[in-house]
Amino acid sequence: MNKFLPLVGLLVAPLVGFSQARIVINGTSLVTIVENGGIKAKPIYIDVNNSATNAITTVGTKGWIVSESEFNMVKWDISTTTGAYTVPFGYSSLYSIPLTLTLGAGASAGGSILFSTYHTPNLNSASQPSDVNNMGPIIPANSQPTPIDDSYQVVDRFWIMDASSYGTKPAITQTVFTFLSTASTASEVGGLNVAGIEPLLLAQRYNTTIPTKGSWGDWLGLAGQAGPTGVTNTDKSGPLTAANFYRSWTLSSSNSPLPIEISSFTDICNNGAALVQWTSQSELNNDYYTLKKTTDNVHFETVGTLKGAGTTSMPTNYSITDNNPFPGVSYYLLYQTDIDQTTTLVKTIPFQGCGGPAATTITAFNTSNYIEVQINSIAADEYDMTLTNMLGQTLLNEHHSVVVGSNEIQLSNTLSPGIYILNLKGNMGSLTKKLAIGVK
Repeated sequence: MNKFLPLVGLLVAPLVGFSQARIVINGTSLVTIVENGGIKAKPIYIDVNNSATNAITTVGTKGWIVSESEFNMVKWDISTTTGAYTVPFGYSSLYSIPLTLTLGAGASAGGSILFSTYHTPNLNSASQPSDVNNMGPIIPANSQPTPIDDSYQVVDRFWIMDASSYGTKPAITQTVFTFLSTASTASEVGGLNVAGIEPLLLAQRYNTTIPTKGSWGDWLGLAGQAGPTGVTNTDKSGPLTAANFYRSWTLSSSNSPLPIEISSFTDICNNGAALVQWTSQSELNNDYYTLKKTTDNVHFETVGTLKGAGTTSMPTNYSITDNNPFPGVSYYLLYQTDIDQTTTLVKTIPFQGCGGPAATTITAFNTSNYIEVQINSIAADEYDMTLTNMLGQTLLNEHHSVVVGSNEIQLSNTLSPGIYILNLKGNMGSLTKKLAIGVK
């Protein structure tokens, strides 16, 4: 295989699953490298087997890579190298929309990043990336079972930067996204989108670890970074640590960014009282919270209110003690009221009562063939179960349903001796258990 590949003009037969040490695009017309048709089970990509920042180089006026699908990708074997990596993406035969990712130090050796980008319909929740479950929080209320969709505040494009092959991901110093501005006939901020969002755009990445379905708004980027406006426009993100390097990105208005749901909501019996606690990862125009309780979802009592944090991108912890909880099974409901006095039900959680088990518990032990996990649950729930080693590397990721009472789950045990962390994330919070495998 050649170490140097010049590509000139229109490539009639796009390249599929193809590896090169260096690519030079010398184009005066459209160059398409990634063939359409990649899917999650079988992505289509070229592999740039060179960690240098100039391993992909463009020469000429119309040389670029057309992705335009989540799994039509460029795989760049960057490993531990740092610097600014530009993928020269383009849209159709008319527009250059490069993506530049600047990486810091600290990554483990041998990793690569998969890049793609694609235009979406104006209501872009219809084609959100495969790891994204919402374009806004889902409200778990009987009267409001459907998602709130904020996609009219969002540019009509997604970007994928998948670093999941790394044991330890690199830190992000900056990312520069390019999109089609209102000056373009194919504008990605016009049409049905809210007018005037272009100068307000900020970068948001989708955090898949927020229970139970992930969320956008725990990191809001830097507002007002777009500009200057031409046929295309750019927007910059600020720095992110390696732990916050997630794969799916978009740009949204700082006036109405994609919001976050409450990341945890728990209740326990504490000396005869019910201690109700919750955490928000960020808040937008939040005036106050109201906690209510019910036994029948018809009659409600207010337990108390707490002042919200207004607007913040920092995690905030809250708690209210109910000194007179209902006996038996009841439910706590958490409402959030905006500064404009719009009130929304954001979370509901069952409470067993102080005469029953205080909380869901977990035990786990290993045999020669499997790891047995026993969950005593106070409510039916859905758990995402992950097993990691002490380096934070994920070795197992499974989804399990549990019923009220005792549940037994068996996991395959092919682990080397050592200490491991078993983490369960469900609708009502997280459970963690440390496991010693083959260690005396």
